Amino acid sequence: MDRLKGQHALITGAASGFGAGIARAFASEGASIVLADLNVDGVRKVADELAAQGCEAYAVSVDVGDASSLKAAVAEAEERMSGLSVLVANAGIGQRPGDFSKTDEALIEHQFKINALGPYLSCQAALPALRRHGEGASILITVSGIALVPRPGLYGYGMAKSAAGYLMKSLALELAPERIRVNGLFPAVGDTAMLQEFAGGKRDEATDMKFAEALPLGRLITPEDVGAAAVYLSSPKEAAVMTGCAMPVDAGRCI
Repeated sequence: MDRLKGQHALITGAASGFGAGIARAFASEGASIVLADLNVDGVRKVADELAAQGCEAYAVSVDVGDASSLKAAVAEAEERMSGLSVLVANAGIGQRPGDFSKTDEALIEHQFKINALGPYLSCQAALPALRRHGEGASILITVSGIALVPRPGLYGYGMAKSAAGYLMKSLALELAPERIRVNGLFPAVGDTAMLQEFAGGKRDEATDMKFAEALPLGRLITPEDVGAAAVYLSSPKEAAVMTGCAMPVDAGRCI
């Protein structure tokens, strides 16, 4: 299929989980991709897998909490793919639940550095390249359903993800006159390594079942679910008028 044929995408946090799922979905729809992650070995493995399937895929190291690292990744993406038309600001970290009174400042700061400042710096670094591409370029930010329907015990994570949701909507308004779209994915808890953090550090079949049963559709979100939604919102044809969209990918959690 070729829903993203001719698109050149940079995906952060692409070594595993939702980021890897988005990368695989983009590859299957004809996009060229630069996969970026702090986990260099992991992201190279995914890039090599996609390249072996015929996709133009490259791996780069990036720290989304560092502006210079992101600017270098964007420059490499532009050079390797002769342009950049899609940014997927996906990189993020989870959090173990804890009482508000025991949530310390260092945890809040680290959550904001990766889950709020990370998307902000990613968008800032990529915007000049997206503007060079011009009309039809897009940004997609992986936020979280917790930014729509709060839960107790995840104060750093929820606060940072809420900030990322604000960034998405505000930037969508600012860039709309340039016809650059900005949208957000708001997933529920997924079948990824991050689930272990949300489960307090321990994960087993019973834990997975407990999280799944808490969702109306009764199953965890998969990287494939998130990848399918990302393809739609990043398609310049199918989602041509979609901007500022907060799309739940959540098995009904945010109803």
